[in-house]
Amino acid sequence: MMKSLSKVVLCTALGAMVVVGSVYAESKLNLLINGQGVVTSSLDLQVKDGKVLVPIDRLAEAFKGKAIYDADKNEVQVTLPESAQQAIQIERLEGAMVPSTAKEALKVWVKGIQTRNGALQFAVFSPELRTKTKKEFEDHYWTTGGSSPHLSAIESLKTKSLNKTTIEFSFIYSLIASNWKGKGFAVVTVEKITSKGYEGWFIKNIKMKDPSDTGTTIGVEPLKNK
Repeated sequence: MMKSLSKVVLCTALGAMVVVGSVYAESKLNLLINGQGVVTSSLDLQVKDGKVLVPIDRLAEAFKGKAIYDADKNEVQVTLPESAQQAIQIERLEGAMVPSTAKEALKVWVKGIQTRNGALQFAVFSPELRTKTKKEFEDHYWTTGGSSPHLSAIESLKTKSLNKTTIEFSFIYSLIASNWKGKGFAVVTVEKITSKGYEGWFIKNIKMKDPSDTGTTIGVEPLKNK
């Protein structure tokens, strides 16, 4: 028999668990998700013993999903909205393409620049660089570069090992426009770390002699004295 999940609440502290409890009075707590305020009048938020309590069905509904309690199976069924499913899909894709070498991370970033694909560039950024650039990528709808010129190929690649887990690449890259050709120079630092449970090589820092020579670039600093 399916019935409304009015007495099941979500407890979050270091982890999350579902417990049975009573219906809570209207909450005056402020709730922010990804820095954005969420109306909490219908969520009945409470803090008890250092844990945040909220009915899981109301929380699911707030995100356009639903939660149903099946008494016969003694289970809670939560249906996530499409956006949440897409977030999981993206995370799985990124996990599958974690660079196993420093050079592979560099190649993925270069391909992202060549194809003006911000999502591809972001996939090989370190957690710190992601934090700095995520909003800018979103503001540009995950598209970088411009109509012309574009980065064609890299050459004169030099590799410098800074330590066991950090490698610095420096290289010249070709710039091509409809009636013009040029050269640019960049230095990219790649570090071996664990991100979201995956160990691999991620870009820590990017510097270009002229960050704007390929159009809009994100996460790139100007290279001085070169």
